[in-house]
Amino acid sequence: MVKEKTTPEEPTAELSSRLVDHVEVEVDVVLGEARLPISRLSALDRGDVVPLDRKLSEAAEIRVSGRVIAHGEIVTVGDRFAVRVTGIGERG
Repeated sequence: MVKEKTTPEEPTAELSSRLVDHVEVEVDVVLGEARLPISRLSALDRGDVVPLDRKLSEAAEIRVSGRVIAHGEIVTVGDRFAVRVTGIGERG
């Protein structure tokens, strides 16, 4: 049996994926969105409620670079919020 050597010009898929493993990306978790006229936005005060476009039962979107990569539910861990991944991909 002849083993193939990997040359620097021909990296394996495994090697290629390891090269980016240390790269950090910003992850956004979106509960929902709202559109407001500037007049309403500038009139906001502490205690005001801004309705979002999602129902309470709908999953939050997990986005990287603006693209949905997963969906999840909001949970608490100690005194912080966190997201439990419930689905991977755009449709979660």
